[in-house]
Amino acid sequence: MQTPTTLACLLLLSQGVYAAEQQQQTEPKPQPCNELKDEQKERCEALEHIEVKGQYIGIEVPEVIGRSYLNRDFINATPKGNGDINELIALLPGVQLSNEAYSIGSLAEISAPEISISGAQPWQTGFSLDGLNYNNRIDPASSSRLSSSSDDVSGGVQSMNVNSDVVESITVYDHNIPAEFGGFSGGIVDSKTKSVFANDSFSFGVRGNQSSWGSYHFIEADQDSSQQNVDQSTLEEPKYEKISYNLRANKQINKRHGVMMSVSYLTSDISDLSLGEVKTQSRTNINAIVKYGYRNGWVDALDLTLMYSPYEVDNFITDAKDSDFHLEGGAIGAVAALTEHFDFASWHSNLNFSMSDSSREGPAHFYSWLQAKGKDWGQYADQGDAQTRYSRQGGYGALDNTQYTTSWKNTLDFKTLEFAGTEHRIKAGIELIRQEVERERIQNSYSYDSPIIWSSASTPLNCSGYTLDCQALQTTISIDELAAQLGGEIDFNNQAHISAYTNNVTATAQYFNGRLVTPAEYINVTLNRASFYATDSITLGQLSLNLGMRYEYDDFLANHNIAPRISLGYDVFNNNRTIISAGVNRYYDSAIIGYKVKEQQRFSYREYRPIENGYLQGWLPSNYTGAFKYRFDDVNTPYDDELALGIAHSFEKAGNVSLRYVKRKKHQQFSQVTDEEAASDGYKYIRMTNEGDGSSERYSISWSAQFGSHSLWANASYAENKVSNDDYNATAENTPLDELVYYVNASGSSELVTLGQLEQIRTNFGTPITGALGWNVDWSNSLSTGLNVTFSDSYTSAVSTGASESISLEQSCANCPVESTLVDVYEEQEVRARTMLGLSLRYSHNLTKTQSVEIRADISNLLNARTYTVNEGASGIEPGRMFWLGVSYNYD
Repeated sequence: MQTPTTLACLLLLSQGVYAAEQQQQTEPKPQPCNELKDEQKERCEALEHIEVKGQYIGIEVPEVIGRSYLNRDFINATPKGNGDINELIALLPGVQLSNEAYSIGSLAEISAPEISISGAQPWQTGFSLDGLNYNNRIDPASSSRLSSSSDDVSGGVQSMNVNSDVVESITVYDHNIPAEFGGFSGGIVDSKTKSVFANDSFSFGVRGNQSSWGSYHFIEADQDSSQQNVDQSTLEEPKYEKISYNLRANKQINKRHGVMMSVSYLTSDISDLSLGEVKTQSRTNINAIVKYGYRNGWVDALDLTLMYSPYEVDNFITDAKDSDFHLEGGAIGAVAALTEHFDFASWHSNLNFSMSDSSREGPAHFYSWLQAKGKDWGQYADQGDAQTRYSRQGGYGALDNTQYTTSWKNTLDFKTLEFAGTEHRIKAGIELIRQEVERERIQNSYSYDSPIIWSSASTPLNCSGYTLDCQALQTTISIDELAAQLGGEIDFNNQAHISAYTNNVTATAQYFNGRLVTPAEYINVTLNRASFYATDSITLGQLSLNLGMRYEYDDFLANHNIAPRISLGYDVFNNNRTIISAGVNRYYDSAIIGYKVKEQQRFSYREYRPIENGYLQGWLPSNYTGAFKYRFDDVNTPYDDELALGIAHSFEKAGNVSLRYVKRKKHQQFSQVTDEEAASDGYKYIRMTNEGDGSSERYSISWSAQFGSHSLWANASYAENKVSNDDYNATAENTPLDELVYYVNASGSSELVTLGQLEQIRTNFGTPITGALGWNVDWSNSLSTGLNVTFSDSYTSAVSTGASESISLEQSCANCPVESTLVDVYEEQEVRARTMLGLSLRYSHNLTKTQSVEIRADISNLLNARTYTVNEGASGIEPGRMFWLGVSYNYD
């Protein structure tokens, strides 16, 4: 006879996230997994993700630990696009998907869409696959900026993109997170690949979509928009094709040996609008995994896994001429996972190594010409309401980033102890991590950003041999010939002469008197981290209590961090139907090696060049040397304190419901203060302090029910996120130019802010209300459907306008004019509320008892709604209804 818990587990594995009807019988208490042996223990541990006190409630687990479990059936049933696992995770309460995931650019994108868990920055969530962490610790925040800039490569918050076809299950932790996890202040995404000892199987599938299968919304600029010069006829649907190939094979050689292979290959080619013309960008991504398993020999269990996940991008800077660039990134990794059972405990050891890179090849220099004859392509660009119009050209040069990570984690899971009427399950372990980052720019990169029109009629501009950053006057006929035609000389008080002169000019004379130099550099830094963790899970009647603690130390900040992880649950009526939970926890920040890179980084500096009697002179050092250095001396590690409250109840016929409240207070967040005067070594030091703070608060409700072959789940969340905007007054004198942007708020007021302050503004403007609903049906043994509905409330954010603003710098020399430079412009805009529907249809035809063919269709944005990703008042294209079609052969 099956217990209610076992029945719920089995139904979950076969039906996805479906709730089981409760049986009323009382059964003997199941034996803990760590007290079983061999195959029984392995099967039990697979179920342990959801083996909890009480009823299973949707994709949330009604236990003290705040986790959600997505198994293979849920992954298959859910509508998907590219197939990245973040698409699935975004359906969970407390998780928000980035706005960029709904833009026209997402049709081509193969990198994982950004997600935020519990109000944290996307890079503050920890990602792992079979125990291998794949967070990008080089410069994860760069993924939220432009596709590329002079000082970073847009590699995303993850070092590789994991396709859902290569994973067997996904567990997401968002509150009351166990002490065995560290290095995050958001959440944890723990993915697992398929066991090599599952039934022998083989599958091969192809999925794809293309432009002719989709619908689009063409947004025209407002009448008073500066983008009215864009030819609206160029707003054609993008031409693209995206194909995904997936191969999975599993073979149990005998009782002791098994192998598994999984490969996913995704390619994308898509057109985009740039300078009023359609251009094509392409991307490829590979997920390849080979896994070997060994059981019940010289060790109880050993799994060896190799991962290969590269990606390549051929892209361009939007609205910039001659800006094509090539990106390469991804990761390779190896994992050795060992388990040995002793009489008193089970030992789990995970040793892994990964190497990830993010590199760029492109034009070495970037030019921001004034929009004038000969340099007039900027009239086709979206530059917002900028008064000064520019024509941009070029790129940001080559840059290579490489990250090496070695991790060794050992855990002892002790057998259950009974003492004074209580049961204790103790888990303790140690984790050692070594990270190394290499960063190299082999040559200087110049950004020319101070253009000047030369308008002297008597003294023509002489470029003095500078052909790339100076434009001499060009005319149809010579000035002397024109003067002869006009009677011997040109009278600039005569309108007819002015018109003739203007029509004769084919290229206006202009030159750059200032440029920003991003210097060549080589950085190599290492970071060593050590952690110890222990948890005592205590059961006393209807009460369960987790007493956990995690200790962390790194050799950079050199802080001894102690993080308590304490949570409890109470079975109210002692019938496994109503559980109340509470927890207080502390999570310390991650990405610390990124701070160490900042200390070594060389920032951009400026050069100027004078002009004498129309002759352009050579480049000279400017007063703005860019001589800044970061210092993280005597600072504490930022951390979040969490309070979590919850109640979960299982109704007899109406399904299951849970309510959650999660509040986090951010303490000791980094803020910065810049020295007013340079030190003896010539540098102004930007000293980090712990004056920042913030908070996040979330209320969520989840429900699920099973009605025959119909299974439904739903959740909704209300969240508020706040991060302190410190009193740091950003100027070119106290902040590296690489980190400055121009921000315009809703009232039209504008100011210079740092990139860090911009992220604070975006955090405070986070989506307040989100919701998701799912309905999965097995209509027959052959036909199944899945329907998802997601809702995102309106919110205000800081968005890029595509324009630049000129800011003045101190004089380059005593007799030089005031110098200026360009910074990107962001403005406050409201992103409207949207409701999106997704549908999947799957039809399976059996060829034999062991072979079948499945045809699958996935439809995103089923109702063809607007996504509101084109800036208000601007022109552009938004994706509407999109189709993915696929076919697969399966043997099992």
